[in-house]
Amino acid sequence: MKAVEVKRRDQRLDIAKGLLIGLVVLGHLLEGTNVWSATTVRLPLTLIYAFHMPAFAFLTGITGTPKNLVRRVGPLLVLLVLFQFLYFGATRVLKPGAEFEWDTPFWMLWFLVAMIWWLLLTPIIDKFPRASIAVSTALAIAVTAVPWIGYPLSLGRALVFLPFYAVGYAYGKRVLDWCMSSTKVLKGVTVAGAASALMVLYFAHLKHEWFYGSLSADSLDANPAEGLVIRSALLLAAGLGIMAFLMLVPQRESPGLAMVGRHTLPVFLLHGFIVLGAELYLPAVLARNNVVALAFVVTLTAATVLLTSGPRTNAVMRTISGYFFKPSTQQANKKNSKLQTASS
Repeated sequence: MKAVEVKRRDQRLDIAKGLLIGLVVLGHLLEGTNVWSATTVRLPLTLIYAFHMPAFAFLTGITGTPKNLVRRVGPLLVLLVLFQFLYFGATRVLKPGAEFEWDTPFWMLWFLVAMIWWLLLTPIIDKFPRASIAVSTALAIAVTAVPWIGYPLSLGRALVFLPFYAVGYAYGKRVLDWCMSSTKVLKGVTVAGAASALMVLYFAHLKHEWFYGSLSADSLDANPAEGLVIRSALLLAAGLGIMAFLMLVPQRESPGLAMVGRHTLPVFLLHGFIVLGAELYLPAVLARNNVVALAFVVTLTAATVLLTSGPRTNAVMRTISGYFFKPSTQQANKKNSKLQTASS
């Protein structure tokens, strides 16, 4: 059973999510400059991709629940179908000839599908937390040796990042408390260890697709044994990176970051349109000056996050996603009746 229930919103989670969604947007814009080929861009990309999606899976696990799965999965399906169509139209306009497959989520939409898989597995994780963590870790490593694993249905990524969701669900609140209450010495050692792991990954010159968690070792020109070692190393580096990140998350109140963290879904779903448009011009910016390109991308990241994280945008998104999954009037009246009885 889940050891700690999150009954009210934890601002630490919101701040952490706000920082992470900024890294997501920044990473996608940096990729748009040259797709990992410039040294100036490859270092920050390695830093971001080494831990940011495992960290999101971990934080998603903290707020996961095995209850009301239909009402939690349903809105995700609505958004998946809607944005699959919208991005299909956008790519046809901006990138004529781009391939598009209906069983493969478009780009960042893989995370919606992965969340659906994780939510469906949550009752099992809730009942067998330790076994679920052990099995999911073994699967995350072993799936690297499966030659047919890939982008369809986001199976590869869902399995590779599942251990982080499972740990977040079962022990995430404890890990969060421990990281944020650690001594300065422990924080320094952890951050130094994470930085060392990052530099090892950077100088290893791995194919950047390894960080995506989508493809098999065979698809990345590695034999199964090499793939198992690389995936194990990446999982360890991601875990260390998550701890270092949580230790560095500001503990003082930060209303702006907290608001962004509460509205990560619209940022995640909408920023892709801005990135698609910017990709047409970003390589030219990089060709002029690396420093200017980085400054431009950071500025565009901040503008994108601010533009897409507003309360109204979030409200519209939630209204659309939850339209078909509202409780019926009869259910709502019954629930209100119970609340009134309990309070009387």
